[in-house]
Amino acid sequence: MDPAWDAWVNGTLQQLDDRHLTRVLRPLMPTQSAVEAGIHSQQLDAWLQGAPACDEPGSLTGLQAGAAALGAASISTGRGQSGAPPPHLNSRQQQQQQQQQQQQEGQPRLQLFGLNDYLGLSTHPDVCRAAAEAALATGMGPRSSALVCGWTREHRLLELEIARLKGTQDCLLFPTGYAANMAVMTVLAAAGSSSSAGGSGGPSSQHHPHHNHHQQQQQQQQATSPEVVIFSDELNHASIIDGARLAARGGGAVRLEVYRHSDLSHLEQLLRSCPAGARTLVVTDGLFSMDGDFADLRGLARLRRRYGFLLVVDDAHATLVCGEHGGGTAEMQGASAAVDVHVGTLSKAFGCLGGFAACSSRLRALLLNRGRHVIFSTSLPVPVVAAARAALRVAQSPVIPLVIGLEAPTMEAARQLLAQGFHVGAIRPPTVPEGTCRLRVSLSAAHSFADVDALADALLRCRAGAAAWAFVRLPHLLLPAPWTREWRRQQGRLDGVGLGDDDEEAGGAAAGFAAVSSGPWQPARSRL
Repeated sequence: MDPAWDAWVNGTLQQLDDRHLTRVLRPLMPTQSAVEAGIHSQQLDAWLQGAPACDEPGSLTGLQAGAAALGAASISTGRGQSGAPPPHLNSRQQQQQQQQQQQQEGQPRLQLFGLNDYLGLSTHPDVCRAAAEAALATGMGPRSSALVCGWTREHRLLELEIARLKGTQDCLLFPTGYAANMAVMTVLAAAGSSSSAGGSGGPSSQHHPHHNHHQQQQQQQQATSPEVVIFSDELNHASIIDGARLAARGGGAVRLEVYRHSDLSHLEQLLRSCPAGARTLVVTDGLFSMDGDFADLRGLARLRRRYGFLLVVDDAHATLVCGEHGGGTAEMQGASAAVDVHVGTLSKAFGCLGGFAACSSRLRALLLNRGRHVIFSTSLPVPVVAAARAALRVAQSPVIPLVIGLEAPTMEAARQLLAQGFHVGAIRPPTVPEGTCRLRVSLSAAHSFADVDALADALLRCRAGAAAWAFVRLPHLLLPAPWTREWRRQQGRLDGVGLGDDDEEAGGAAAGFAAVSSGPWQPARSRL
């Protein structure tokens, strides 16, 4: 490194050290629990002493052994192979598993209360299975920009499902939630004079960044008032702040105004002082990540009707968590119709990775064609998209069907549960198809974890005393949600991506039931 740069790096790091602002990474050992992780004793000692992270090989081998053990796990492909035994581990894999167990024995365990995995879906069996099966089927998928060849049927289905969740016409996926906010801010700011100059990702700016620099300077000098004004809550996420600042500095007639946190009176004062004819945009977090309070979206909706601004809500922390159907802050407050752009992330309650902007079809087209953060980024890997779709299905359904198949053992299981103090409905034909009798478990937020654990124990006792039956999985619950053709017509065309017939999409419980594994029920982490 050049001496001048070396001196600058060292000096900057020293300033951070002097202010006690230096950050370090502390490697943890992942477990099958969403709320627990192991940590090597050397790493924990260094952490407690405020020392740098330990890079000794012995303090990192637990992670490598864990990865090897994961690679040895058997994955059911769901292609009609009933009860196939898992492949035997070879001697090297067995040795690696033993090493991992030895390394983790006696190592400290941490209960994780700093996660964004609000629903614990990152380790949910259905989510893990969806990712693993997609990886086995397609690898990571096409590694390219969405506009080249990195966009698949799975991506489009997830977009439509998120649009349905948010109550919008359409949706666009992004590599991260950060990228989604950056793209939304910069593209919408291009409604100013910079849009005519191609300054937000148009061909001229992409390939000849200095070609029209003088023209842009002249436009700035001639502008007597901003054409776009962005109003941002002072406690908005860093991605919104960075996106708004970049938009305001992007060479167009854009002005950024910051209003006091959730102070709608202050916001209205700023709106009143806005130049006539300017386009206005208000952006806010839905659920503020550090303070834990909600934006007053109803109040913002009233101001929107009065002043006609575009309302953008980043609901990264409330999506899937708040609202009757998991639609987030806007759904919870009954203000979904007032939100023009719902920005969110797949890395919080979804337990995955990625971002999205749910909006109108026309605005999606604009973001796709002018949003540099999606144009020049590789699209999300297919296993991540498949996992996110599975997470959405799991999160939206409070009903858990425990399918036994035959009527007699189903009724007997219901009686045994009732004798133990649990009322669980036994569902038989004609309510469900022949051969799919089941116990229908409906979960409520009023149920405690102890309630669910007690039910799981009771189910295990019923299962242990009945060797003639086993819980099975219906095929259509392993496949994408069966949206009808009518629903697809209402949501608009799928940009040329064929979905196949409805019957093929849904599978059909009766037709495909015989192909489903009838192996013993394996309780999930939640034990249901």
